[in-house]
Amino acid sequence: MKAEDAKKPKGAASDDAAAGAKKVQDQVLDAIKRSQDATLQVVEKWSGEVAKMVHNLPDLPKIPIPEALSKHSAELGDQFFEFAQNLIKSQQEFAKKLVDTLAHHEKTEE
Repeated sequence: MKAEDAKKPKGAASDDAAAGAKKVQDQVLDAIKRSQDATLQVVEKWSGEVAKMVHNLPDLPKIPIPEALSKHSAELGDQFFEFAQNLIKSQQEFAKKLVDTLAHHEKTEE
């Protein structure tokens, strides 16, 4: 244990850890958002260029699968993200219980 850690109140170390974790999480989320924004810009530019070229191509046979997906894309997207949110909520509850369990054992050993 470092000398400065010994001087801090018991909760201060966990506050520092929480603040550090929050800072890292914020940086990761910011990096993901910037990456998503860059991807959207590239896709928008690319699809615009492709749309210009498509008008010069002969008609191609229709494939029904993309049409079926486009009719239900919002529903499928919502269903996927609902699952992801439920999974994250479950993981969050597990992590809280795990931390509480570990903290409980730490207190009983003193």
